[in-house]
Amino acid sequence: MGINAVITGDLVKSRKIINDDIAPVIKSLKETFSEIKHELLNGKGTFEIFRGDSFQGQIPRPELALLVSIIIRARLRSYEPLFVSIGSRKQDKPILHSYSDARIAIGIGSVSYNAKRIAESQGEAFEKSGHAFDEMQKENERLAIATPWENINNELEVECKLADAIISRWTASTAEAMYHHLLYGSNQKELAAQLKISQPGVYKRLTVYGNAGTLQVLLNRYAELITKAK
Repeated sequence: MGINAVITGDLVKSRKIINDDIAPVIKSLKETFSEIKHELLNGKGTFEIFRGDSFQGQIPRPELALLVSIIIRARLRSYEPLFVSIGSRKQDKPILHSYSDARIAIGIGSVSYNAKRIAESQGEAFEKSGHAFDEMQKENERLAIATPWENINNELEVECKLADAIISRWTASTAEAMYHHLLYGSNQKELAAQLKISQPGVYKRLTVYGNAGTLQVLLNRYAELITKAK
């Protein structure tokens, strides 16, 4: 049935989410899946949330799987929890907890059986995604890719570590700018109007703090490798 990508992920430290903060996180995740399908996948692809804090997605264009994964993480990292109380005082600012992120493993390969629910589907892409996700949890990593091609896996391992090092430094404001830039291709002028900040401020969020140029090089290389291999 051709080469597909399957992503398997979960929210980081979701059990430490305070009170009802989990609801807007899950809502934003569902909205992100819908926007990705509409903007990047021409309405194709399937995403599901299960066990409350885990998710899977089947992407028919595997060359876009890394971009999809980074967009998901950008949206999660842009989420700021509600105000929380410490004793009788409220914090002056929302506290951005480390759980506002996700571990995501991408598996590339064939799909032998498509069921109505992703969890019941089978094939190489599902196996590789699941195995990579299990291994990633052991290593405390947040981004991994497994393909049928060993030489490509070796290169992508390095690229994942570089991408993760960049993403893990994003603040909520940087992640929000990167989300719109990566998903919608918004330029600096458009982002300045949308985020209600100056264009120099957008430049700092994308270029200085977001390392958008470096990430785009990694995304282009990933897409090139997968497109040629499949």
